[in-house]
Amino acid sequence: MKIATLLLLIPFALCCEFAFAQDKSTARWESAYERLLEADPSVQKKIESGQATKEDVINWLKNQNGKTAKQQDRNKPTPDAGNLKGKSAFQSKLDEMVKAGKLSKEDAANLAATMNTKAAGSEEANPPKKVDWDAEYETLMADPTARAWIEKKQASKAQVIEYLKNQAGAQAKKGQATGGVKSKLGAKTKTGARPGSFNFYAIVIGRLKSKDIELGEMEIDVDYVISSQPQLNAKLIGTRVKLVGVSGQFLDSLLRIKRGETIKVRTGDFNPKAGVLGFGYKFHVLERTSPFRPGDFGVPPNEFRGFQGELVGKVVEASGYEVLLEVAESLPAEGSQATDAACIVGKRIRIAGFFGGHRDAYEAISAGDKIRVSVSHRNKQSDAVDVTETLETDQ
Repeated sequence: MKIATLLLLIPFALCCEFAFAQDKSTARWESAYERLLEADPSVQKKIESGQATKEDVINWLKNQNGKTAKQQDRNKPTPDAGNLKGKSAFQSKLDEMVKAGKLSKEDAANLAATMNTKAAGSEEANPPKKVDWDAEYETLMADPTARAWIEKKQASKAQVIEYLKNQAGAQAKKGQATGGVKSKLGAKTKTGARPGSFNFYAIVIGRLKSKDIELGEMEIDVDYVISSQPQLNAKLIGTRVKLVGVSGQFLDSLLRIKRGETIKVRTGDFNPKAGVLGFGYKFHVLERTSPFRPGDFGVPPNEFRGFQGELVGKVVEASGYEVLLEVAESLPAEGSQATDAACIVGKRIRIAGFFGGHRDAYEAISAGDKIRVSVSHRNKQSDAVDVTETLETDQ
């Protein structure tokens, strides 16, 4: 698995690298893994949530062993380095584990030395990076929301780049990471997880071409994309794209899907330069599905676009805080812009937005339920409508 994925285990995990310089027996790795869980319960939470597995943690720690050994050789810490302001909470935790017999004094000393080494060597290990501002500008302009804001303000390329430089400088002064630029031009570039990408929440349907379970990656021949960005949807349809970032329980789902079968997956971001999709950060969906036909996946007829009002029907599926509804009744409200509101009767429509005011009610919905829901199709180019005030169930 890529190191980027395992960084989710939080920086504390780095402090367990020292234990593995000499002894690589299975028992030692198991012991170190257990000590990590004892020292930091948040790692256990990451594992329970499916973001990482026990094997992921152990393999990553093995890979980090060499790096720590080299860093320790270059930066020999003084006995009191990193502890000038009194005993830290981390040192106190080490002392508690030694007293409880869960950690030897030697291991505790090595662990403290590793933390001091990282502090002393941070400047050397992380030299300033040269930023390609032209590339940063192009990445920003690939985000439709940011582009619209920039064009509205009639900002020149030079002005935008100057703004990005100022933002990066402000972040550096605050001690923040400099590996990416965070934009306030109407949209935030996703930082930390997948640099160079912007948020792209979509449902992608296509045929699985290849997969790498160890890396959590796959290639998809895209048949259709459902999102609020029609231009990007059109760009992806008919192409073969890589999707990265699959982890935890969803690796098991990917393992069961055969090459050539149709897959449905929710994305979280898109890197325009690399042409790579990222697995969704939330509301995860990764499953085998039937071959793509627009009506089956809730793509609305053109005559229905712009609809406002209530729909009554049967839930076909409910996942990712969305509902695929087979419509029995269509009740347009005043102001509806659909030219034929009744054309959706007997067909399917995808309804999004249940995470907000209807989260609790949504949790009780399952396939086969009959519901009445008010919706609005604010963006006619989108293939999904949004839930509004009403959500009533009649199971």
